[in-house]
Amino acid sequence: MITWTGDDTFELGGTTFVCRPIGRRFPSEPGRFCLLKARAEVEWYERFLREREPKSIVEVGSYDGGSGAFLTELAQPKRLVTIDQRSEPSVALTDFIARRHLDGVVTAYNSVDQSNAARLRAIVDEAFGGTELDLAIDDASHLVAPTRATFNCLFPRLAPGASYIIEDWSWAHSGLGDHGKWTDEQPLTAFVFELVLACAYQSAVVATVNVLKNYTVVERGPAALDETFDVVSCYGPRGAALLADRER
Repeated sequence: MITWTGDDTFELGGTTFVCRPIGRRFPSEPGRFCLLKARAEVEWYERFLREREPKSIVEVGSYDGGSGAFLTELAQPKRLVTIDQRSEPSVALTDFIARRHLDGVVTAYNSVDQSNAARLRAIVDEAFGGTELDLAIDDASHLVAPTRATFNCLFPRLAPGASYIIEDWSWAHSGLGDHGKWTDEQPLTAFVFELVLACAYQSAVVATVNVLKNYTVVERGPAALDETFDVVSCYGPRGAALLADRER
């Protein structure tokens, strides 16, 4: 149960979490995590996880470990894997795993490029074996090509009816794309369009797409999928033509 102790601070399972926007982030420390989510997003996740009760979870883009600890405390998964491009694991998350005796339950993988499908598959095979995933979360680059590559790799590993969450898809429409390295990047919205078209054309693959302000939640359909899966093949000629018209 989440207990709010301030406007942006809560306790969960004996651990403190502080909600901060990325511009006001601070290094997480043992027992106190910086969580890059607003309070409303925390409350959304609480409702979502209570309803779905996922037991096998992969999170790509874990930053300093706050979200991994949050997911662990709230969902109580049997197996959770966090994946990040940072070379060193979060000291706070390492302490959390040791303090909560979660070796073999929570594992952090670092120095992983989210576009490296072979590496992602190897991690999932090592951590989960043949167990299907209940939830996958992409909170990594927020760029179209890497996000698509990760989706193509992990989506087939979901159980039918399981969810794939793409975080912060709307950055280009929220002012974050108006400065710095984001200026010339293609909005992640383009990939969300692809998912909507895939749902329309092959709902047995992409059963539903729920687009919210901060998240796009994709439900996997019952179709059999393998390592050759590519969402680009799922939205048919009219969808492809529509995307081509948009890009001209």
